[in-house]
Amino acid sequence: MKGRRKAWPTTLAACLAMASVRVLAWEPTAEQRAELASGGVIVVADVDSSRRSGEVQAAVQIAAGAEEIFRTLTDCTQALEFVPHLERCSVLERAPDDSWQVVEQDLDYGWYRPRITVVFRAEYEPFERIRFTQVRGDLKVNEGTWQLTPTHDGASTIVTYSVRVVPRFYVPRRMMQSSLKRDLPDLLRGLRSRCEKPS
Repeated sequence: MKGRRKAWPTTLAACLAMASVRVLAWEPTAEQRAELASGGVIVVADVDSSRRSGEVQAAVQIAAGAEEIFRTLTDCTQALEFVPHLERCSVLERAPDDSWQVVEQDLDYGWYRPRITVVFRAEYEPFERIRFTQVRGDLKVNEGTWQLTPTHDGASTIVTYSVRVVPRFYVPRRMMQSSLKRDLPDLLRGLRSRCEKPS
Protein backbone atom coordinates (compact mmCIF):
# COMPACT_ATOMS: atom_id res chain seq x y z
CA MET A 1 0.00 0.00 0.00
CA LYS A 2 3.06 2.25 -0.24
CA GLY A 3 2.27 5.59 -1.82
CA ARG A 4 -1.44 5.49 -1.02
CA ARG A 5 -2.95 8.64 0.46
CA LYS A 6 -4.44 7.26 3.65
CA ALA A 7 -6.53 9.16 6.12
CA TRP A 8 -9.28 8.34 8.57
CA PRO A 9 -12.24 10.56 7.60
CA THR A 10 -13.16 12.66 10.59
CA THR A 11 -16.73 12.07 11.63
CA LEU A 12 -17.83 15.63 11.40
CA ALA A 13 -21.11 15.18 13.20
CA ALA A 14 -19.32 13.97 16.28
CA CYS A 15 -16.71 16.73 16.13
CA LEU A 16 -19.34 19.47 16.22
CA ALA A 17 -22.17 17.63 17.88
CA MET A 18 -21.05 17.74 21.49
CA ALA A 19 -18.54 19.09 23.92
CA SER A 20 -17.39 15.74 25.30
CA VAL A 21 -18.12 12.08 24.73
CA ARG A 22 -16.71 8.87 26.19
CA VAL A 23 -15.60 6.04 23.93
CA LEU A 24 -16.97 2.69 25.01
CA ALA A 25 -16.68 -0.75 23.47
CA TRP A 26 -19.93 -1.19 21.59
CA GLU A 27 -21.64 -3.76 19.44
CA PRO A 28 -25.12 -3.49 17.93
CA THR A 29 -27.83 -5.54 19.62
CA ALA A 30 -29.68 -8.29 17.76
CA GLU A 31 -32.52 -5.86 17.11
CA GLN A 32 -30.11 -3.23 15.80
CA ARG A 33 -28.41 -5.81 13.59
CA ALA A 34 -31.76 -6.60 12.04
CA GLU A 35 -32.27 -2.90 11.35
CA LEU A 36 -28.80 -2.68 9.80
CA ALA A 37 -29.51 -5.72 7.61
CA SER A 38 -32.62 -3.98 6.28
CA GLY A 39 -30.61 -0.90 5.27
CA GLY A 40 -30.93 1.21 8.40
CA VAL A 41 -28.24 3.38 9.97
CA ILE A 42 -27.87 3.25 13.76
CA VAL A 43 -26.82 6.33 15.75
CA VAL A 44 -26.77 6.06 19.54
CA ALA A 45 -26.11 9.37 21.30
CA ASP A 46 -26.56 10.43 24.91
CA VAL A 47 -25.80 14.10 25.51
CA ASP A 48 -26.53 15.68 28.90
CA SER A 49 -28.43 18.93 29.34
CA SER A 50 -25.22 20.95 29.81
CA ARG A 51 -23.97 19.70 26.40
CA ARG A 52 -20.63 18.90 28.00
CA SER A 53 -20.74 15.11 28.12
CA GLY A 54 -22.25 12.20 26.27
CA GLU A 55 -21.62 9.09 24.25
CA VAL A 56 -21.83 8.48 20.52
CA GLN A 57 -21.78 5.21 18.63
CA ALA A 58 -22.95 4.52 15.10
CA ALA A 59 -23.19 1.61 12.70
CA VAL A 60 -24.02 0.71 9.12
CA GLN A 61 -24.01 -2.55 7.17
CA ILE A 62 -22.27 -2.47 3.79
CA ALA A 63 -22.48 -5.07 1.03
CA ALA A 64 -18.72 -5.09 0.52
CA GLY A 65 -15.69 -6.77 2.02
CA ALA A 66 -13.80 -5.36 5.01
CA GLU A 67 -10.68 -4.79 2.90
CA GLU A 68 -12.49 -2.56 0.41
CA ILE A 69 -14.19 -0.58 3.19
CA PHE A 70 -10.89 -0.18 5.05
CA ARG A 71 -9.16 1.15 1.94
CA THR A 72 -12.03 3.57 1.32
CA LEU A 73 -11.99 4.87 4.91
CA THR A 74 -8.23 5.43 4.82
CA ASP A 75 -7.96 7.13 1.43
CA CYS A 76 -7.89 10.96 1.49
CA THR A 77 -9.00 11.25 -2.12
CA GLN A 78 -12.08 9.09 -1.56
CA ALA A 79 -12.87 10.78 1.77
CA LEU A 80 -13.35 14.06 -0.10
CA GLU A 81 -16.12 12.40 -2.09
CA PHE A 82 -18.30 11.18 0.77
CA VAL A 83 -17.41 12.94 4.06
CA PRO A 84 -19.77 15.90 4.68
CA HIS A 85 -18.06 19.33 4.83
CA LEU A 86 -14.55 17.96 4.22
CA GLU A 87 -12.58 20.53 2.18
CA ARG A 88 -9.03 19.25 2.43
CA CYS A 89 -7.30 16.06 3.54
CA SER A 90 -3.55 15.46 3.54
CA VAL A 91 -1.07 13.03 5.10
CA LEU A 92 1.64 14.83 7.08
CA GLU A 93 3.62 11.82 8.30
CA ARG A 94 3.49 8.05 7.83
CA ALA A 95 5.17 4.93 9.16
CA PRO A 96 7.47 3.13 6.70
CA ASP A 97 5.11 0.13 6.85
CA ASP A 98 1.94 2.28 6.71
CA SER A 99 0.89 1.07 10.17
CA TRP A 100 0.13 4.67 11.23
CA GLN A 101 -0.20 8.12 9.74
CA VAL A 102 -0.63 11.70 10.92
CA VAL A 103 -3.43 13.33 8.94
CA GLU A 104 -4.62 16.94 8.65
CA GLN A 105 -8.16 17.83 7.58
CA ASP A 106 -10.01 21.11 7.02
CA LEU A 107 -13.78 21.12 7.54
CA ASP A 108 -15.98 23.96 6.30
CA TYR A 109 -19.50 24.32 7.73
CA GLY A 110 -20.38 27.54 5.91
CA TRP A 111 -20.65 31.13 7.08
CA TYR A 112 -22.76 30.38 10.15
CA ARG A 113 -20.64 27.52 11.47
CA PRO A 114 -16.99 27.27 12.52
CA ARG A 115 -14.35 26.26 10.02
CA ILE A 116 -12.08 23.82 11.82
CA THR A 117 -8.75 22.11 11.24
CA VAL A 118 -7.92 18.81 12.88
CA VAL A 119 -4.65 16.89 12.98
CA PHE A 120 -4.82 13.33 14.27
CA ARG A 121 -2.77 10.15 14.36
CA ALA A 122 -4.49 7.12 12.85
CA GLU A 123 -3.25 3.63 13.71
CA TYR A 124 -4.22 0.86 11.31
CA GLU A 125 -4.99 -2.80 11.93
CA PRO A 126 -5.56 -3.70 8.27
CA PHE A 127 -9.11 -4.58 7.34
CA GLU A 128 -10.26 -4.78 10.99
CA ARG A 129 -9.81 -1.57 12.95
CA ILE A 130 -8.73 2.08 12.80
CA ARG A 131 -7.86 3.92 16.02
CA PHE A 132 -7.32 7.67 16.02
CA THR A 133 -6.12 10.25 18.56
CA GLN A 134 -5.83 14.03 18.47
CA VAL A 135 -2.43 15.63 17.77
CA ARG A 136 -3.37 19.31 17.47
CA GLY A 137 -5.94 21.65 15.95
CA ASP A 138 -9.34 23.06 16.86
CA LEU A 139 -10.37 20.06 18.96
CA LYS A 140 -9.05 19.48 22.47
CA VAL A 141 -9.75 15.76 22.26
CA ASN A 142 -10.56 13.64 19.22
CA GLU A 143 -10.20 9.91 19.75
CA GLY A 144 -12.10 6.83 18.77
CA THR A 145 -12.35 3.68 16.72
CA TRP A 146 -13.77 2.33 13.48
CA GLN A 147 -14.40 -1.43 13.66
CA LEU A 148 -15.07 -3.66 10.62
CA THR A 149 -16.85 -6.96 11.31
CA PRO A 150 -17.87 -9.33 8.49
CA THR A 151 -21.41 -10.71 8.75
CA HIS A 152 -21.85 -14.45 9.39
CA ASP A 153 -22.48 -15.17 5.71
CA GLY A 154 -19.49 -13.10 4.64
CA ALA A 155 -21.57 -11.14 2.13
CA SER A 156 -21.44 -7.83 4.03
CA THR A 157 -19.51 -5.96 6.69
CA ILE A 158 -20.88 -4.20 9.76
CA VAL A 159 -19.03 -0.93 10.32
CA THR A 160 -19.22 0.43 13.87
CA TYR A 161 -17.90 3.76 15.07
CA SER A 162 -17.27 5.16 18.56
CA VAL A 163 -15.79 8.55 19.36
CA ARG A 164 -14.79 10.90 22.18
CA VAL A 165 -14.48 14.57 21.25
CA VAL A 166 -13.90 17.82 23.15
CA PRO A 167 -14.01 20.95 20.92
CA ARG A 168 -12.13 24.11 21.86
CA PHE A 169 -15.16 26.24 20.99
CA TYR A 170 -18.77 26.60 22.12
CA VAL A 171 -21.23 24.34 20.32
CA PRO A 172 -24.80 25.73 20.03
CA ARG A 173 -27.56 23.26 20.78
CA ARG A 174 -29.09 23.68 17.31
CA MET A 175 -25.79 22.76 15.67
CA MET A 176 -25.43 19.75 17.94
CA GLN A 177 -28.88 18.44 17.04
CA SER A 178 -28.41 19.14 13.33
CA SER A 179 -25.09 17.35 13.24
CA LEU A 180 -26.37 14.28 15.02
CA LYS A 181 -29.51 13.98 12.94
CA ARG A 182 -28.00 14.68 9.54
CA ASP A 183 -24.22 14.68 9.23
CA LEU A 184 -23.39 11.40 10.94
CA PRO A 185 -26.05 9.33 9.10
CA ASP A 186 -25.04 11.10 5.87
CA LEU A 187 -21.42 10.10 6.46
CA LEU A 188 -22.31 6.45 6.96
CA ARG A 189 -24.69 6.37 3.99
CA GLY A 190 -22.03 8.07 1.88
CA LEU A 191 -19.48 5.44 2.90
CA ARG A 192 -21.94 2.69 2.04
CA SER A 193 -22.77 4.18 -1.36
CA ARG A 194 -19.08 4.63 -2.14
CA CYS A 195 -18.21 1.04 -1.23
CA GLU A 196 -21.23 -0.51 -2.95
CA LYS A 197 -20.77 1.50 -6.15
CA PRO A 198 -20.17 -0.81 -9.13
CA SER A 199 -16.53 -0.70 -10.24
